[in-house]
Amino acid sequence: MSRKSICFYAALLIMIEQGIKLIINSRYLHANIPIMEPWLYFRPLFNRDYSWLNSMLQLGMGKTLHIIIVIIALILLFLLYNYVEKKVEITPLLGIAFAIFFAGAFCSLIDKIFWDGSLDYILVRGFFTFDLKDVFLNVGIGLFLIMLIIDHQGMRTEL
Repeated sequence: MSRKSICFYAALLIMIEQGIKLIINSRYLHANIPIMEPWLYFRPLFNRDYSWLNSMLQLGMGKTLHIIIVIIALILLFLLYNYVEKKVEITPLLGIAFAIFFAGAFCSLIDKIFWDGSLDYILVRGFFTFDLKDVFLNVGIGLFLIMLIIDHQGMRTEL
């Protein structure tokens, strides 16, 4: 899969994720809709703690530090992509994993800069509230790890 394709899919996912947030913010910000009672709800809220870890541990880390962390993470992700690209062929599955991961990371940066936090909207009762960006990050990481474990295209042996 080409870099151009990965950028296209990442941009498409970013537009979908941010579009959903724009719609929620303009029309459904105060909704409380059961999806799968009693566990899963559509219940938007703004997470002004900037990250799950900061929120759960009440670390008090500010916006600027979170933006710097995301920028560093994006740089490291880009360097990882360049390294992997030199070692193995970027198959469609690997390209999709990177596109999803890049989309999640860029959405995180957009949230911190433009939303002053994150507009999360899916509540898992008793645990946490998340958004599509969080799904992107977890799926991207998960796919990459699975490909390493199963040695997709010789990744584990080449990397």
